[in-house]
Amino acid sequence: MRRPAHKSLSCAVSWLTRQAGVAQSGRTPAGLLFGLSCLLVLTACGATSQQRVLYQASGIQVGIMTDLSTNEQAASPVRNRHPANLTPQDIRSLIGSLEVSGWSGTIVGLFSAPLPRPMFTEAERAELAEPLAAAFHEATPRERVFFSIQNPDAPYETDRTSGSLFFRDDYLYLVLTDHYAFLQADPGGGEARDPRDTKGMKLWVNGSARAATVPDEKEPHWTAFEKVHISLTAVEVLAGQRVPQAATGSSRPQVATPAIPQPSLKAATAATNVTESVNDLRLQIRELTNANLDLRAQLKEQSITIEKLKAEFEGLRNEKKPGTSKPSSGPKPSLKQATP
Repeated sequence: MRRPAHKSLSCAVSWLTRQAGVAQSGRTPAGLLFGLSCLLVLTACGATSQQRVLYQASGIQVGIMTDLSTNEQAASPVRNRHPANLTPQDIRSLIGSLEVSGWSGTIVGLFSAPLPRPMFTEAERAELAEPLAAAFHEATPRERVFFSIQNPDAPYETDRTSGSLFFRDDYLYLVLTDHYAFLQADPGGGEARDPRDTKGMKLWVNGSARAATVPDEKEPHWTAFEKVHISLTAVEVLAGQRVPQAATGSSRPQVATPAIPQPSLKAATAATNVTESVNDLRLQIRELTNANLDLRAQLKEQSITIEKLKAEFEGLRNEKKPGTSKPSSGPKPSLKQATP
């Protein structure tokens, strides 16, 4: 049976204190053995991170794990706000407001910015709702809830949608360590994927919800493997999604219904924006083409006008030549001779 985390830590501290006194009083060269013993006892007492699975079905795992970012010994103890009483519908609303973007490998992201997509499918949200609510109800202030989802289209692949959630102060934190929609990069040489490779993933909040701005003094101490994370003010997210239901007079169990189509709505909006940008670009090209045609027509008219002016100029110059003016004056003397 797993010991509570705070009892495990006190067990380790008390044992280390006694052993440190023995090591200082004796003059034995057992420093290395003492360090190894400390490591073994810390592991045995449960001071390292532990986890237990509460739900496992259909390629989905949900459980509880030790949260190493908590600190009961600090001047202001850092602990999570657990257990948390949430309904499955609340869970669906909260995780339904999350989106993720990323790319497979390292080439795609160099050419285009990836568009956000729903972090969980509708089926996954329905499957996760009750297990996550039960896990939050059972978690202690020194634990967080974790999840792992297998790719339903490629069950034998190593890519998973995995991460953890925890409440602290007024915020809900979500840490994403992997997502099966973005395939891992091949490092070559048969090496395994670097766990620090986040596939360029970023987390987003859709619809009327928004990411919370956490003060620096309340920001958790993230590890090197927790680069992809986001925070929400759960009360605001749930309240924002209840407003449309209050207007229609619907019952409480349906509060999360409007949140389900929002990811597709935002995806459609993003696609519409892209289409509008393409249409604007085509319109600009068409306008430039028409302007070019107008300029060509004006240039052609100017060329014709210049040719006409040249012809008139040549005619005037020919009229002023000596041989061309005499024939016009020849008939005049004959007219004078015919008058008498």
